[in-house]
Amino acid sequence: MSKTIPINRELTAADIDRLSVFGERFDRLMTLEVRPLTGGLPAGIVVPTYLACREAQGEPSSTLAARKLLAAIRPGSDVVIATGAGVSPKLPLGETDGPPGAVALARSLALGFGANVTLVAQEEHMPAIDACVRVIEDLASSRGVIATAIFPKGQAEGLAAAANIFNRQNPAALIFVERDGPNEAGHYHGVRGDRRPPGTVADIYRLADEAKKRNVLTVGIGDGGNEIGFGKIRQAVAGLLPRGGRSQPDETGVVTVTETDVLVSASVSNWGAYAISGALAIALGDETLAHSGDREHAFIVACIAAGALDGATARPALAVDGIDWRGHSGVAELMRSIAVAANSKSETKNAATASGETELLILSVLDDAQATGGCHS
Repeated sequence: MSKTIPINRELTAADIDRLSVFGERFDRLMTLEVRPLTGGLPAGIVVPTYLACREAQGEPSSTLAARKLLAAIRPGSDVVIATGAGVSPKLPLGETDGPPGAVALARSLALGFGANVTLVAQEEHMPAIDACVRVIEDLASSRGVIATAIFPKGQAEGLAAAANIFNRQNPAALIFVERDGPNEAGHYHGVRGDRRPPGTVADIYRLADEAKKRNVLTVGIGDGGNEIGFGKIRQAVAGLLPRGGRSQPDETGVVTVTETDVLVSASVSNWGAYAISGALAIALGDETLAHSGDREHAFIVACIAAGALDGATARPALAVDGIDWRGHSGVAELMRSIAVAANSKSETKNAATASGETELLILSVLDDAQATGGCHS
């Protein structure tokens, strides 16, 4: 059961030092390079990219993100989390990296802060997000609210949608998980350097622009440099990518120009979100806010059932970025174990509970998807 949280309390120097100790552990886990060499995803860039991020920010990314969120969010605050990557023809309903991380973080914010979280994505990516929300909605709704909203395509439509979201909700923070940002020419690319076909990507980065105007906290989570947030270290990342980060066929750049206040660079974007959830669990003294291995399995099953594909292979495999679900569940469970160790004074029964949930109805997720036509034919 979630505790009563002293939101917006001032962290002491000792609190920050303690968070940093565990933040180092989260950051090491989230930057394990496990992706296969096949599939075209660049090898050898994960740790150097993280180190460039670390040099720019000066402390563990998970710690920094947790501290900033703790300072910005109050009980009942609105928070927007944007996600969704991949376009037709290879990934018509998106990929499995993004929705699980976004929903896991939404759960942590809803339970830990009583926040009202809106998950924003373009229409094609929403089935996977909705499927992940169904896995956790009963528990998360016990404290906060998790809702979804479709962000439209088109330049004028994107500008209007971003302004409307801020005017209507006045969010305390914006978080982007595995969400493409434009390059200097306004084009979107995959990490391999391939340009997204014109008109296929919604301009969700407009939310970051609007947040900057209004002095609202932004956090970007990504793994390749093309995602919102990496404008913060654009030149450093471009130098690490094949061909100097030049894209195809236009020879502009893979790395986005869109910056965020905090950048979390991970091996898999989902893992960056899980590291933040773990850091929040420590900061708020409640390890049940951390993600878990069994919930991770359920999320990946839910994404595939809803039509998302593994981004590395474009296949309906229980995998993310070419890594089998067992690897992701293991990373999630190790991160949860860090939060449990940090909160070791908690009751033994809580520390021994993997997820804080008695059952994750994976089979019912599949049944629901089949009933609504969401499974792969």
